[in-house]
Amino acid sequence: MKREILWIKLADNVWYFRFKKFKDKYLITNDVGKWSFLSEDDFFVFLKWELKDDKYDELVEKWFIIDDMKAYKDKMIQWFRKKNEFIFWWPSLHIIVTTLRCNHKCRYCHAAVASMDQKELDMSKETAQKVVDTIFYTSNPNITIEFQWWEPLVNWEIIKFIVEYAEEKACALKKNLKFALVTNLTLMDEKKLDYILKHKISISTSLDGDEQLHNYNRVFTGWNSFKEVTYWIKRINEEYKKRWIKDKWGEDFVKVWALLTVTRKTLSKYKEVIDTYVDLGLDGIFLRHLNPYGFAANQKKELGYTADEFFEFYKNSMDYILEINKKWTKFREMLSSIYLSKILTDKDPNYLDERSPCGACIWQVAYNYDGKIFSCDEWRMLGRMWDLSFMMTEVTDSWEETYKNMINSETTKIMVQASTLDWLPGYNEDVYKPYIGVCPIYNYKTTWNIYPVYAKDNRRRLNERILDYLFEKLRDEENKKIFESWLWIENNIVTSQCETI
Repeated sequence: MKREILWIKLADNVWYFRFKKFKDKYLITNDVGKWSFLSEDDFFVFLKWELKDDKYDELVEKWFIIDDMKAYKDKMIQWFRKKNEFIFWWPSLHIIVTTLRCNHKCRYCHAAVASMDQKELDMSKETAQKVVDTIFYTSNPNITIEFQWWEPLVNWEIIKFIVEYAEEKACALKKNLKFALVTNLTLMDEKKLDYILKHKISISTSLDGDEQLHNYNRVFTGWNSFKEVTYWIKRINEEYKKRWIKDKWGEDFVKVWALLTVTRKTLSKYKEVIDTYVDLGLDGIFLRHLNPYGFAANQKKELGYTADEFFEFYKNSMDYILEINKKWTKFREMLSSIYLSKILTDKDPNYLDERSPCGACIWQVAYNYDGKIFSCDEWRMLGRMWDLSFMMTEVTDSWEETYKNMINSETTKIMVQASTLDWLPGYNEDVYKPYIGVCPIYNYKTTWNIYPVYAKDNRRRLNERILDYLFEKLRDEENKKIFESWLWIENNIVTSQCETI
């Protein structure tokens, strides 16, 4: 017997949703990131609060339609809490700048580096101790200390002091501790590598493509930067295998993270860049747009490009990466993976630029070499250009006083306000609202206003095009399976808080 088509009245049973036209389909999303494609017929029937029963069950399951009000509220509360649990904690990522000295002078560097003989721009042991004391009396039980810019290995003795002092603190205060090191690798040696691996410090570096492109972007007088960084990438990954250091799932060996910064010369060389990463055995690549700060802003004509040009590069790169994956080589694009984690799972991937509110102050803070504390590393970089408008506070002899000053600072309050999408016109109505964020420093540097204007936000427009691309690809089952395989690649070294080194 032919099944009768049921029409169900939905006027009191449809929750708030957002939508966007996709060629022959409409994409709808809700506040917990659930989504569905509706045919044009189904969409307009849905707008009339009526729907055919073959789509009804899917939309109940994805919480667009309320079938049981109590069950719906319970589930929505759980999912909304899960998606936004980062709000319940305070800083987890603590970026420490051990020095302003660097042996590179990259064309796109966010702020002026100091020469190698300016030792007065190194963090002192006294300041380092105050920074670590502050870190361990913040309220988050999970702490990541990341050594960053410019070249942290220049001040190696302070890195060792911070690591060992932090390990003692973590054990005494029963906090979970991880370390990360962002380095150009040119000052690495076997002794440092042995220490880093024994103390389970994750490593990331910059790799801007093949030898010609990398050395053009990352000016390193006297040596060949590309040869140095690729030698150490291979050497470190070899040592990870030798020491049987695996990711938190225990399924694969940890690898060095390598980060790409895209300049104008990169746009036409997407295949060469990706092939370089694949040949080095790396898991993925982050196609990072050039930020409008520091040297990059001053050399915009030489280094910069339009949003259209970058998106064409992104699209070509992603198409090529999907081709590679179809040949059974698992290799992912990192920004896409971040979005896909939000789209396909209930997990927030801790990418602080794409969340609401953003991670500034409430999830990450940056400690400058001199003890000044900033809302994020980008604001600290701006501070190097003598704009201290968004400094939170400075470290003091009292961790309690420092932490209270951090949390209660005007910077903290305004960063949260300026990056919360729910009240920003245009953003709250955007179909991609569950997946995106805004960046106050980007707005400040491009418009001199930390509050974004939706219609003029080029960063938002570019991310919208990237999300359009991903959702279009998700309509193909083979692409969807590839994207799902990217979600569980982890590269953090598991660290025990009281493990004997």
